[in-house]
Amino acid sequence: MSEATEFITLKEAAKELRLSVSTLKRYIYAGHLRSYRTPGGRHRVRRGDLAALLGAAPGDSGEASASLAPFDHFVEEAAGRAERALQRRLGFLESEVERLECSLDAITAALRRTALPADGRREEAPALPAGLDIRVLGPGCRACDQLARLVLEIVRAIGLQDEDVRRVREIEEIAEYGPTPMPALVVNNQLISAGRLPTRSRLTEVLRRYRPEDPHAETH
Repeated sequence: MSEATEFITLKEAAKELRLSVSTLKRYIYAGHLRSYRTPGGRHRVRRGDLAALLGAAPGDSGEASASLAPFDHFVEEAAGRAERALQRRLGFLESEVERLECSLDAITAALRRTALPADGRREEAPALPAGLDIRVLGPGCRACDQLARLVLEIVRAIGLQDEDVRRVREIEEIAEYGPTPMPALVVNNQLISAGRLPTRSRLTEVLRRYRPEDPHAETH
C-alpha cells in the first residue's frame, strides 16, 4: 500500500466507518486513535490504525461501524454527563455571585447606617407583631428565594401559619438587623441562620420549637 493510500483524512475515515467527524476526533483526543499532522496542521489517520482500533480488516466498514457503536454510545453519554455537571457547577457559581452581591449590599447598608449620627438612626430592634414572627431577609438572590420557599414549606408541614412568615427585601430594612450576610432567617428577632442555606432537617428542628402546642416551645 502506498503512503498516499495508507493515510486518509478524517472525513474519509468517518465516511468509511459511518461515523461523524466530531466522533472520530473524540477518539483521537481520548487517545484511542492515533493521528498524524500534515505540515498545514490537518489530521490524517492510518488505515492500519483504524483496523487495529476495530479489530477488523481495513475494508470492513459495515463491521467497523457496528464495532464502534457501543464505544460511540459510551462517549456520547460521558460527554452528556460532563456537560450536565458543568451546567450545574455554573449554575451554583452564578447563584453564589448573586448571594455575595446581595450580602455586600446588605452589609454596606448596615455599616453606612451605623455611621449616621445617633439622631438619624433607630437604635431599637425592629417592631414585632403579636405572636410568632418569622422573617426571611434577602433582596432577591436565588439563595434568598430558595430559603423563603423552604421556610414556607416547613411552616406548612409542621402546622404553623403562612402569615407568620414575612419576606424582607428592602436593603434599608435589612440593615436594621446589622451587617448580616444573605440570605438570613430571623425568628422573633433572633438570628437563626445567615450566609448559607440550612438543611431542611435542621430548619425543621429549629422551627418546631415555636409551635404553640409544643409544651417545650420557647417563649420570647
